[in-house]
Amino acid sequence: MKRKTLAGKGTKTIGLIVPEIISSYFAQMVNYIEAELKSLNYSLIIGVTHHNYEAEVQHIGTLITKKVDGIILAGSMHKQIEEQLVFVKNKYNMPMVLIQTLANYPGYNCIIIDDKYGFLNAIELLSTLGHTRIGFVADEESARLRFEFFKSSMLEKGMVIDNNFIKIGKERFEYGGYLRMKELLEQKTIPTAVFSAYDNVAIGVMKAVQESGLSIPEDISIVSFDNIRESEYLYNPLTTISPPIKDMCRIGVKLLIEKVKDKDNKLIQHISLKPELIIRNTTASIKTVQVIA
Repeated sequence: MKRKTLAGKGTKTIGLIVPEIISSYFAQMVNYIEAELKSLNYSLIIGVTHHNYEAEVQHIGTLITKKVDGIILAGSMHKQIEEQLVFVKNKYNMPMVLIQTLANYPGYNCIIIDDKYGFLNAIELLSTLGHTRIGFVADEESARLRFEFFKSSMLEKGMVIDNNFIKIGKERFEYGGYLRMKELLEQKTIPTAVFSAYDNVAIGVMKAVQESGLSIPEDISIVSFDNIRESEYLYNPLTTISPPIKDMCRIGVKLLIEKVKDKDNKLIQHISLKPELIIRNTTASIKTVQVIA
């Protein structure tokens, strides 16, 4: 069947589909992509899915109708998206690049950050500091993927996972971290270290620890993920994993524009970037196992 020629008419416009823009992670991503495209004289249309698969599909269709030159699909965690990608490729030959999605998909340039590598380094740090009782705090959305990385990293490092130290709830960001850590601190036995799914959660975790009268890192070490701007300027600068978001966006834009300019280019790249563990003031050697009567 002949492919439609609706897409790619030289509008100098790129579509970006993201699950949200309220979080620092995706807000940074949008900012970096917009800056890269602007430097190449492309404008940007943004579609926000709110982590909904149907909205993701709808935005892809809308962007094709608007005749964008190409699409960046970011942060998709839906397994069924592969069927839609095959459909778009076969029917429209729309240039697309996928960044930080659930998997690498055949026929598409994909750039991801190796979150598992970051988790392994963080667990290794805590283990080296003597921590064996390590908790995990997250909201339901972030736990979908990062809890799996936490579990597999703990097991690979020979660590025991205590389900009593795992707190996952509906509330998000700082408030969610605060509530989940309050729950942890109400237990008789608490962990000596806590892994927060992302930095905003960690900020809430730190507030709960501070209110309890315990000290960070003397009583509880905190490690997190994302290295948002605020993490360096907290009263206790946060130990966190820094994902190379800017590099990921730069590479993603480069590969997409190359495809826009030459749709017959068959070269497909699946690129994995390594995050960096930034050690600050919220991690230290274990002192004692905390017990609250």
